[in-house]
Amino acid sequence: MNLALKRQFTKQYANNYVETAVSEATPHKLVEMLYEGAIKNMNLAKVFIEQKNYEKKAEHVNKALAILNALRAGVDLDKGGEVAQNLYGLYDYCYRTLFTASTQNNPVVLNEVLGHITVLKEAWSEMPDNFKRFSKEQLDKVKG
Repeated sequence: MNLALKRQFTKQYANNYVETAVSEATPHKLVEMLYEGAIKNMNLAKVFIEQKNYEKKAEHVNKALAILNALRAGVDLDKGGEVAQNLYGLYDYCYRTLFTASTQNNPVVLNEVLGHITVLKEAWSEMPDNFKRFSKEQLDKVKG
């Protein structure tokens, strides 16, 4: 089997793994996966800024921006009250700041966003286990 074919199979396997993980994940796990993806892509973007590989930097910043946009879109402003408004505002700030970091190729500004998302991920992981296992339907009943 040639190298190109092996890479194609590996990529397809990875895509299937991610699709399965997402389809079977609880809402808590989905948000956790988004945080992990944002952190991973921002770290990679930082490396590519330092290497002056701006094409790869843009690729990973765009992925992180898409994740931040998904996180922001997932905030329920109607039911979440002040906490949801603050979280939405933080996601919005991180999105705008990451965009600025990218246009300036500024790893220091990128680190600021990385710090905010890392703190959110750590706080998210501290949620009680019984809530981590809730389905979307169960969470909707709790929210009332």
